[in-house]
Amino acid sequence: MKDTEKISLLSHLVAMNTVNHNEIEPAEYLKQLFDDAGIKNELLPVGDDRANLIAEIGSGSPILAISGHFDVVAADAKEWATDPFTLTEKDGQLFGRGANDMKSGLAALTIAMLELKEQQVPINGTIRLMVTFGEEVGELGAKMLYDAGYMQGVNALLIAEPSGYRICYGQAGTIDIDLESIGKNAHSSMPALGSNAVDHLIRILYTIKAKVMARAAGQHNAVLNTDTLFNIDVFNGGEQVNTIPNHALAKINLRTIPEVSNAEILQIFHDVIDADAAKYGSQINMHVEMDLNPVVGDPKSKMLRLIQRVAKPYLLNAKFSASDQQQNQIVTKMLGRELPAGTIPALGAPGGTDARRLLVDQPLGFDYTVFGPGNFTSHQPNEYVSKSMYLDFIKMYEELFPAYFNEA
Repeated sequence: MKDTEKISLLSHLVAMNTVNHNEIEPAEYLKQLFDDAGIKNELLPVGDDRANLIAEIGSGSPILAISGHFDVVAADAKEWATDPFTLTEKDGQLFGRGANDMKSGLAALTIAMLELKEQQVPINGTIRLMVTFGEEVGELGAKMLYDAGYMQGVNALLIAEPSGYRICYGQAGTIDIDLESIGKNAHSSMPALGSNAVDHLIRILYTIKAKVMARAAGQHNAVLNTDTLFNIDVFNGGEQVNTIPNHALAKINLRTIPEVSNAEILQIFHDVIDADAAKYGSQINMHVEMDLNPVVGDPKSKMLRLIQRVAKPYLLNAKFSASDQQQNQIVTKMLGRELPAGTIPALGAPGGTDARRLLVDQPLGFDYTVFGPGNFTSHQPNEYVSKSMYLDFIKMYEELFPAYFNEA
């Protein structure tokens, strides 16, 4: 496939508006490409406009799973210098919503599969491409694939999220919780006749936070480079200044690490709510919107070591923009040390990927890596990916995937 055709495939994907919906369109597009190439594939529709897609080359064990997602986040055209849904090249960069997160990675995986098939490269096992819907909000498609058994027998998982010339092998967990406080209205001059929903919720929130932080004190995960994080991100309550409020709502987000389990944190919430109800008569409804455990892979895994070897010559020949160089300095600071030339660092990240759904029963020590074209512009206006990096990742995947099956 010519470079112009590789850019065209990415352009087609970016042009498809998949902001939290419409994943069926790129799924059907890729299915047609796989059908034309004689690659076994399966479209898994969900409702009218969402879908997962599975494609495989090779057969038998071991199984290397490679994965990406169709959906993107919203783009406000007023904040963009170009049309966000038109792939636009400027100064060696490809701009567009999803160009970085993560349609370039998805396109690179797809093209690698097509070219390995066309060139009849021997695959001594199975390469299973798993493309998901709804990754940006809840990792919904990945959960469905896991529940349907597509991770059974998988020996390694590579996700093509935008890492650039870095390897990520761990993500923090996430808990999203809604707390709703139910009280009773009364005139503010006679508060004893009511029950102040705001007071109850504030008291409970800070009691919970204090207990969670006490449990998490001194617990740090070196791979993820983070502690347990507790954020009260939304708070609403009351209607007017002279009325005791009968309703209040808070939304809490936590980022979790293996040292303090999600289950422990959720138990603290339940215990505090129950104790407060017994002492103060509060009524709190708790709803867990998301509960995803952290994932930390094996820093000495086969795929991680293979990436570091295969990617090194590409890194040495890469040309970085000023922005890219600044990002590399940020990573160096995160690691706390200077990296020799040609080093592909392996580290963790506070954000999440579909791995938290796909590795739900193997969260620690799996052969898991994130390695894909991109940078730190995900979810931002004027998101972009380096054209040369995108094309290089296709070549690297074509080396990596067959080599995985021959690596000791």
